[in-house]
Amino acid sequence: MTIKYKLGFTIDSQTLFGILSKFLPIEDLSVEEVPERPLVTKETPIKALRILPVRAPQVRRKKGNGYALNPYAGCNAIIMATLADGEPHTGNDCFPAMMAAGYATNGLYGRLDRLKRHGYVVQPRPGQWRLTPKGKTVWNERPATALNIEERA
Repeated sequence: MTIKYKLGFTIDSQTLFGILSKFLPIEDLSVEEVPERPLVTKETPIKALRILPVRAPQVRRKKGNGYALNPYAGCNAIIMATLADGEPHTGNDCFPAMMAAGYATNGLYGRLDRLKRHGYVVQPRPGQWRLTPKGKTVWNERPATALNIEERA
C-alpha cells in the first residue's frame, strides 16, 4: 500500500540544490525563480482588487406629510367643495369647477392622491372619491373669507 504525503516548508536554495546534487543523479538541472503575486481565481472578482470611490448617499424628499397642504386654497378647495356633500364622486365631477376657475384638469388625480396621503379623502372604490371624517371636520372649520371694504359699513 502506497501512502502519499504533501509537505510544505521553506528552505534556502543553496542548501536545497546541495542536497539534491548529492542524492539524486541529476545531469542537466535548470532553475527558475518565480516571483510571488496574489492569485486571481474565478471566485475572486477583479473589482475586489481595485479601490473604488465611495459615493455619497442620496437624500430623498419625503412623500405625503413631509410638507404642508392647504385644503382651503386653489385646486384643493375646489376638490374639497365638490366632495363636501359626503357622497362618492368621480374625478370628472370636479372638471367643470376646475375649468371655470382657470385650472388645468390634467393634475386633478395627483391632487386627489395627495389629499388621500394627508388623510382628507378616501377611495371607497377605484375611480371614486369621498371625504373622510377628518376631511369633513377640516372643511367645515375652514377660515372665514375676508370681507370687502364695502361690506363692512
